[in-house]
Parts: sequence; structure tokens; C-alpha cells
Amino acid sequence: MYFCEKIEMIKHRIDLFIKKFFQHKNEELPAFLLHKLYHQGGYLPFTRASLGFKLMANIANDIVINNKKSILEFGAGISTIIIARLIKMNNLNATIVTIDESAEWILIVKKLLQDENLEGIVTFIHAPTVKSSEMERSFEYDGNIVNEKLANKKFDLVLIDGPIGWSSKKRYSRVSNIKYFINNLDENFTIFIDDTNRKGERYLVNQLRKQLGLKPNELDATFVSFTKGRTFNYEI
Repeated sequence: MYFCEKIEMIKHRIDLFIKKFFQHKNEELPAFLLHKLYHQGGYLPFTRASLGFKLMANIANDIVINNKKSILEFGAGISTIIIARLIKMNNLNATIVTIDESAEWILIVKKLLQDENLEGIVTFIHAPTVKSSEMERSFEYDGNIVNEKLANKKFDLVLIDGPIGWSSKKRYSRVSNIKYFINNLDENFTIFIDDTNRKGERYLVNQLRKQLGLKPNELDATFVSFTKGRTFNYEI
């Protein structure tokens, strides 16, 4: 049994290496498909911290194909604007709640939304991070703020791309997000997780696998999804 598990682990790592090696190639078609959303308004400052085109295309597909209505986003950014543009362009009955630790960054994203008359689609929650009392190397969103703002809300799509988790002392920060949405999921839902090539996010995936009783779907080398309920295929 142990030998079989080792073989599966090696195969998994080889698969991830191949996917990551061809990462830029994998972005070409999604970038083409998303061209209109990225260029219909003002310039969007795309950086290496931004969601990749392929993940963004998967999210857009899921929203449109599976009629997502209530979106929860951990970490504001280009994704917030792209999803808001998509909702407006396709005349969708959907809204976004976005949580971020930086008040300054929220103001920047808000301004970009306001310039395109998209601010009514997005509700921002400013929740500074505090050292977790439950987990080492975790600076989580302030639970007093998040729990109050999310009370009695249900979400059918969750995107996890925050808070900051790239440094060693904040490695498991995104794992702490689970307690903020695990009881706020709609009967049918999709959860998208970015940066799953990192140790903290891999631990997050494993925790969700256990708590949800669902198998993660590896969409690419750096992101996965969980899906519950009858849905049409959104994977690109």
C-alpha cells in the first residue's frame, strides 16, 4: 500500500511539473477568450500576483453556465473587476462580496469600479489581519468583522486568493478562511483556490477535502476547485 501511494505521489508531482512547464502555453486560449472583459474599460494593472487567465476563464465559465448568483471573494483585485464586468456585460443577476485586509487597496479597486459604474455589484469588507490563536503561521482576517458581515448570507461561488500567504510566517493564513464560509455555502457551490503549488494552500485543499467530503479538481498546476451539486462542465 505504501509503495502504491509513493508511486501515485511521484506521478502527481510529474504531472504538476509538466503543467507548470507549459503554464504560459496554457494561458493563450483563455487570454483570447477573456480579451473583451480585460479591455472593455480602463487599463487593468496585471501583475504576477493577479489571477491567471485560465483560472479566470474557469470562473467566468462557471458563473455564466451554472448561473452563479452570490460570489464570495477572499482578496480583492483584477478578478473583482473582471467578474463585475462579466455580470454587467451578460446582464446577470449576481453580486460579489469581497474581503480584503488593505483599506488602501480596496480604495484603488473601488475607484476602478466606480469609473465603469460597477460599484453597485460589489460589496467590500475591510478586515485587517490578526495573528491566529488557532494555527501557527497564520494571520487571518479579523473574525469579529467577517462573521458580522457574512451572517445569514449564502454563497454559491467562493474564490480564495487572500489574505497574503506567500511569506513563511503567514504560510497558513488562507486555511483560516474555511471557518468564515464553511457554514455559508449554498446547497450547490463551487470553490476556487489559487496558488495551490504552495505548502499552505495545499494544506487548505486537504482540509477542505476532509470537511466537505469532496474530491478536489486540479484545474492546473497552481489552482484547484471543489464542486457540489449537479453542474455543467466549466473547465477549460
